Amino acid sequence: MFDKLKGYLPYLGAVLLFIVLSFVYFSPVLEGKQLPQLDNTHAKAMSKELNDYEKETGEKAMWTNSMFGGMPAYQIKSDSSKNIFSYLNRYTRLGLPYETVAIVFLYMLGFYLLLLSMKVDHWLSVIGAIAFAFGSYNLIIIIAGHITKTYAIALMAPVVAGVLYAYNRNRFIGVVITTVALGMEIAYNHVQITYYLAFMVGFIVLSRLVYAIKEKAIKPFAQTTGMLVIAALLAVLPNITNLWTTAEYGKYSIRGASELTPKEGHKEHSGLDVDYAFSWSYGKHETLTLLIPNIVGGASEALANSDDAMKHVDPRLKEYVGQSSQYWGGRIFTSGPVYAGALICFLFFIGAFYYKGKERWWLIGITVFSILLAWGKNLQWFNYFMFYNFPLYNKFRTVEMALVLASMAMPVLGFLGLKTILEKPEELKKDSKRFAIAFALTGGVSLLFALFPGAFGIYEFLSPMESQQFGAQIQQGGEQAQMYQLLESNLIAARQVLMTSDAWRSFVFILLGSGSIWFFAQGKLQKRYLMWGLALIVFIDLWGVSKRYLNNDNFVTKTKARQELAQSKADQAILKDTDDYYRVFPINRDPFKDGFTPYWHKSVGGFHGAKLRRYQDVVDKYLMNDWQELVRVLQTAQTPGELEVAMESMPVLNMMNAKYIIYSGNAAPIFNPNYMGNAWFVKDVQQVASPDEEIAALGTTDLHRTAVVEKRFIEQVQGYAVDSVMGRIQLTHYAPDYLIFESNAPQDQLAVFSDIYYDKGWKAYIDGKEAEMIRTNYILRGLMIPAGEHDIEFRFKPQSFAVGQTVAIISSIIILLLIIGAVVIARKKQ
Repeated sequence: MFDKLKGYLPYLGAVLLFIVLSFVYFSPVLEGKQLPQLDNTHAKAMSKELNDYEKETGEKAMWTNSMFGGMPAYQIKSDSSKNIFSYLNRYTRLGLPYETVAIVFLYMLGFYLLLLSMKVDHWLSVIGAIAFAFGSYNLIIIIAGHITKTYAIALMAPVVAGVLYAYNRNRFIGVVITTVALGMEIAYNHVQITYYLAFMVGFIVLSRLVYAIKEKAIKPFAQTTGMLVIAALLAVLPNITNLWTTAEYGKYSIRGASELTPKEGHKEHSGLDVDYAFSWSYGKHETLTLLIPNIVGGASEALANSDDAMKHVDPRLKEYVGQSSQYWGGRIFTSGPVYAGALICFLFFIGAFYYKGKERWWLIGITVFSILLAWGKNLQWFNYFMFYNFPLYNKFRTVEMALVLASMAMPVLGFLGLKTILEKPEELKKDSKRFAIAFALTGGVSLLFALFPGAFGIYEFLSPMESQQFGAQIQQGGEQAQMYQLLESNLIAARQVLMTSDAWRSFVFILLGSGSIWFFAQGKLQKRYLMWGLALIVFIDLWGVSKRYLNNDNFVTKTKARQELAQSKADQAILKDTDDYYRVFPINRDPFKDGFTPYWHKSVGGFHGAKLRRYQDVVDKYLMNDWQELVRVLQTAQTPGELEVAMESMPVLNMMNAKYIIYSGNAAPIFNPNYMGNAWFVKDVQQVASPDEEIAALGTTDLHRTAVVEKRFIEQVQGYAVDSVMGRIQLTHYAPDYLIFESNAPQDQLAVFSDIYYDKGWKAYIDGKEAEMIRTNYILRGLMIPAGEHDIEFRFKPQSFAVGQTVAIISSIIILLLIIGAVVIARKKQ
């Protein structure tokens, strides 16, 4: 018994080390401090209405009206209570701080398990786990608050471990590992990372197919692959509620097809706009950040923050140059580079040249493939083909994210290569030429940029916009041109320092690491000293770079963290309104990238990557202009009447029940007297033939009097009373997913409701009987209401959610039995 426990000690030691390292990196959490994370703050704001409702009633609402006029709640906060994988995710975090420590711990644990499954030495696997976890991108996204993305990345390695275990060792256990790991991965609901993971698994399967054909072993390959397909299906089933509702909603979101005629020069397709999708494309030359972090300057922060860079600037120009960004790449801005590690890049080539196992080619292939994907618009022939032709690819943006595949594959192949050298040092002795090539491709390139930062004219040290601006000014000639030439040369000199210092840094790490490996292969350095040396190099290198972007200075006290969502004077004034349901339009910031207002109010705007497509159409055509016009009028108006006229001429904003406008957090809000309320009867219906006509009519129609209805719904509104005496309709009960109105009308009349039309779950009832709801005014709900007094209800109960929950329960039980079976089999084998 003691011997058995002793055998587990190295693994327990590794887990303990991972926990300690995670806490050391995030040491301020031990002082009770918090890490402000913008996306996480937005998530808190978006889900506040849902959380408050659950606290008050004990029920989970399925819809929220906190932003964009209303959205399904499962796009913000999903109910995973019937999903076994959500519970497994909770337990594997070991109660560690969710938004910081637990993430890095799982980065290391998952990668450690992957290397162990590939029969890499225990302590070598520990070093590899540290190398992967502290890659810069993995830490940078934490400060951004991309929490579900981090956990999805952490679970990529265990999924791959399960797939490889099924092919290489034990089919059943591998399938169970794949099922559990993939199910946990999907449960974190970051579809884009899971999509990229599918590419990686696809490369594995393809490489195994090639080997199966060569070895004439198609049958076992087919059997294993078939079982892995079943594993994927089993992983999906407990997650089916979220996947089904998301897929259903996706068709109507900005990731689905637009019903409007495409702009000239744009292809008709479902999915995101191509320019939007590729707006965050990694530059070709920027790819060398994998080797040299500051090859294009690092992060978009002021040069003044770099003392070394500013030493090379003329004192007269320090103020101007200091305001310029350190980053000069092609993206709008960046929080930091994707840095894999200097020694890791060297080891990657060692693996490519010396490791002969079946994993080599798919690891090389997926690395190259991920780089091509990350280039986005900078490699149009490839990525535009992918965008318009590859299934689901046009649903995703921020294509630089594809580098998560390279960030994982490179250390895997690197440590497989190192494993080969450690086990067979004679391989290096036999063929030192490949070792020299690996050094030249990494250490040599680093040295080249250290000595000659402007080599071959690859890097100009100016962003595309800066090049254009300086060029235009210099062409004008005269004294001003001379001044701009001086500014340009000083800016370039400062940025060259950033590149060369990091190039020297990478060169030194590669020299030390490669030298240690060389001496080991020559029998002049013991293995244990080599391991300690490599561990130290990897740790210092990656820890040091990641700490540039996520360090103790980023943490704040809990009191300061709470201030981010504290009530402003405008908020306090608005919240005195006792009405249950109205909307707010914040113009003190971009209302359509605003993740703060929904914390306290129901907003016309908001912040979400998958708002409804039709709502986005309305934003683009009307609401964006309304925002800009209100800002302009407030800045230039001479009398209050000018503002009143401006608000009166904004029918779309008014139909969205925008009762208050926030123009400053420190000032009283502006009351909008033209807001139309929660519902109103109309006297007329304007029939239109197409979505193009429907959205155009919103700008030319008196929407308080007339409803714009597309012809597909016109039959449902036959018999409305033209120019009749208007009835009365008012809201009597509000819950996020359940509204009750009372109406009293002398004749049958059409009512328009200032709520979003989404028929995949919203049902209308008149006096308890289901009634047919229509879409009106392009995005709103309409309902024909009979004469007399009536109760009107709207309930949101999507069938996809109800059926999905049933499937999740049944499949979770099956998964639990599979896990128990795998444990029993593993124990019997022991």
